[in-house]
Amino acid sequence: MTCASLLVAVEDSPDSDARLELACDLSLALGAHLTGLCAGYMAPPLYDPLAGGAMLGELMAWYREAAGAEVEQARVRFRAIVEARAIAADWQGQIGDPAMVCSAAARGADLVMLGTRKARAPATGPDVADVLMACGRPVLVVPPNRLRNPVGEPALVAWNDRREARIALTLSLPLLRLASHVVLYAVDPRVEMPSTGAGLDEVVTWLERHCVAAEAVVVPPGDASTGRQILDEALTRKAGLIVAGGYGHARLREWAWAE
Repeated sequence: MTCASLLVAVEDSPDSDARLELACDLSLALGAHLTGLCAGYMAPPLYDPLAGGAMLGELMAWYREAAGAEVEQARVRFRAIVEARAIAADWQGQIGDPAMVCSAAARGADLVMLGTRKARAPATGPDVADVLMACGRPVLVVPPNRLRNPVGEPALVAWNDRREARIALTLSLPLLRLASHVVLYAVDPRVEMPSTGAGLDEVVTWLERHCVAAEAVVVPPGDASTGRQILDEALTRKAGLIVAGGYGHARLREWAWAE
C-alpha cells in the first residue's frame, strides 16, 4: 500500500492552516502529490414569492459571487503556504455542496484530509461524516490546533478485529511506517482469557512483515466509554495519529484516520 496523492480541504480560515501545514509535511514525507480543494457553498436564499423572479435572480447571483470569492480567498491562502514550503501542488475550486464536491474529487486521491466536524457544516467546509460515507477513500481528520504530528511520533490503532478495523489498518500502512512506534490497542472484557491475545499477536506479526514495529495492548473496559479510553491512551502515549474504523448507521461502510 502506497500513498502517492493527497487531497486536502482548504477554507479561507486560520482553522485550516494547521491542516494544510500537515498536508505539506505528509507530501514531503511520502513523496506524494498534493491537491488543495475548496467548494464554495451557495446557500439557497430565503424566497418571498411576492418579490418576483427578478429579485430572486439577483439574490442567486449575489450568493454565487460570494461563494466564488470564498473559493478565491482559499486558493490564495493555499498558494501562500505551499509555495513557502516549496511543495509542488495543484488546486481545485468549485461552487457546490462541499461534501459532495470533496467526495467526487477523492476519486483521484489516496488520502483525503479534512477538518473536524463543524455544527455549521456544510457552509464552512465538508462535513466529515458525509465525506467518510461517500468518498471511498481513507480520511484523515485534523483538528485546528493539533498537538502532535503523525511523522516520527507514536501511533495508536483502535482494534476490535472487525472488518472495518482490518480495512483501516491496511490502508493506514503508509502513515504507520512514518510513526516512531505503533500500539495495537484493544478494549476487551475477556482480557484475562489466555486466548485473547492470540489474534493480536497475528496482527503484530503481519505489521512487522510490512515494516511496521508494533506492540499489542489489551485492557478491560473502564468507567468511561471505549472512545474515551482510546483518546486517553493516545494522550498518555503522546500519539500523533489514531487509526480507527468508521461506522455507518445502516451498515459498515469505510474507515477514518483521526490525527
